[in-house]
Amino acid sequence: MVFPPYGHKKFSENIEVVSNRFGVFPPLGLLYAASILEKHGHKVMVIDAFAHRLSEEEVIRRLRRFKPDAMGFMLTVWMFRQTYEWIASLKKQLAVPVVVGNYCMETYPEAVMSNRAIDYGVIGSALKPLPALMERLEAGKEPDGIEGLAYRKGSKAVINYPRNLHDDIEQLPFPARHLIDNSVYAGFLSQLKNFTIMVTAKGCPSGCKFCDMSRTKHIERSAESVVNEMEQCYHSFGIREIDIFDRSFTANRRRIITICKEMQKRDIPVAWSCRARVDQVDDELLREMSKAGCRTILYGVESGDQSILDREHKGVTKGQIKKAIALTKRNGMRTHGFFMIGQPGDTKRTALKTIEFSKSLDLDYAQFLRTVAKPGAALYEDVKKALGYDYFERYIRGEAEEMRLPRPWTTLTEEETLELTKLAYRQFYFRSSYAARRLFGAKSASEILRYARVGLEMLLKRQDADMEMEK
Repeated sequence: MVFPPYGHKKFSENIEVVSNRFGVFPPLGLLYAASILEKHGHKVMVIDAFAHRLSEEEVIRRLRRFKPDAMGFMLTVWMFRQTYEWIASLKKQLAVPVVVGNYCMETYPEAVMSNRAIDYGVIGSALKPLPALMERLEAGKEPDGIEGLAYRKGSKAVINYPRNLHDDIEQLPFPARHLIDNSVYAGFLSQLKNFTIMVTAKGCPSGCKFCDMSRTKHIERSAESVVNEMEQCYHSFGIREIDIFDRSFTANRRRIITICKEMQKRDIPVAWSCRARVDQVDDELLREMSKAGCRTILYGVESGDQSILDREHKGVTKGQIKKAIALTKRNGMRTHGFFMIGQPGDTKRTALKTIEFSKSLDLDYAQFLRTVAKPGAALYEDVKKALGYDYFERYIRGEAEEMRLPRPWTTLTEEETLELTKLAYRQFYFRSSYAARRLFGAKSASEILRYARVGLEMLLKRQDADMEMEK
C-alpha cells in the first residue's frame, strides 16, 4: 500500500497556504484495506510517502526489499493526477498488478479504468471484493463476477457495481494502525501526540447544495464498536488525540450519548474532536461529550447572511449558530467554524457580513473556504451546464488540464473571491486579542510553531501580492 505525496490544486476550496499547512493525516482508507488483507492471511506493508517525505526512489527501494505481489493505492478526485503519476512510475519499475479504491472509484469508475496502469478498482467497501481478488490472483484465475470490482478484459473495462456501497461498515476490522508510525501525524488543531483520525459513520442526511455527500445514506457503526476502537488506539498505539471525520457526528443523538457514557465508564482519557451541525446539539449532549473527552467541535457556519444560508439549503439560522457555539464554549470545548466565500447569491456585501459574523462569534478557530463544486454536489450540476461537460471525468481521463472551475451562482470574480478569503483570514486571526488567547491556550511549542508558520506565510503572501500590484 503506497500513499504518495500531494499538494495544492487550482480547483481547491482552500487557499494555498492553508492547503499546505492543514495537517498530516494517516491514510485511513489504505489502513482499512491493509487490515482486511491481513485478516485473510496476506502480508502487507504501508508506505506513507507524504508523511515521511519520501522520494520516489526511496519508495522503490523499500518496495523491492518487500517484493510485493500487488500494489494498492487510495484515489481521490482532487489528487487523482498526482497519485496516478506515481502509480504509472512504480508499476513500470516493479511490474506487478495495481489495485485502487476509495471515493474516486465510486464516482468515476469508467474514467479511472481508462488509465492503463490501473489493473483493478474496488467500488465501495473493500471487505469482500479485495480478498476475493487476491484469492483469484494467487490462483492465476480471472476476477470475473466479483461484485464491487472493476477490471479490464482485453481493451474493455468491466464494472461490477456492488448492490450496497458501505452497508457492511459494522463488519470492517479496525484500521491497521500497527503498520504506520502514529507519532508523525498531526492536524492543524491537534495538541497531543500520538494523533489519529477515525470514521464512525458514512453519508449525511442533510441537503446542503455545496456538499458531495448531500442526502446520501447515513450508515452508522455501533457505539460499542466506536468505543472499542478508541480504547485500542489509546492502549495499543499510545494515541492521545483523535479527530472523528464523520460529516456530522451528532446526527444520531442517542448513539452519541451512549458512546460518551461508555467512554466515561471505561475511563478512556483520550482527547477527541468532531464535526457537527448547530441544530443537532443541546446542553445535555454537549455536557456528555465534554465529560467523555471531546475538546473541539467543528461547525459548518458557512455564512453570516441568512438569505445565503437559506439558498444553500443549510436549514439553520444565525440564532442557532450563536446558541450552539455559546453552549459549546460553556461546556468547556473549543469551537471551529467553517465559512464559505462565493456561495450562491454571494456578493461583496454578504461576504463582508460573513467576515464580521465570524469575528462576532466566540470561535477559537475559523476556516474560510472558496465555494467550489464537488462531484456529487448539487452545485456541480451548475458547473457541468456552464462547461457543457463533466470536468472531473475528463480530468481523470487525462483530457483536461488543472484549472479553476466556473461558479455561475455568484457574481464575485475569482480574484474578488480570493482576496475576500484572504481578508477573512487576516481580520479573524490577526486580532491582538485573538493572538494572545491562542498563545496562552497552546499545549506545546510545536503547536505554537504551527500557528506561527501559517501566520507568517499568510503575511508574506500578502506582501508578495502587494508588490506585484505595485509593479
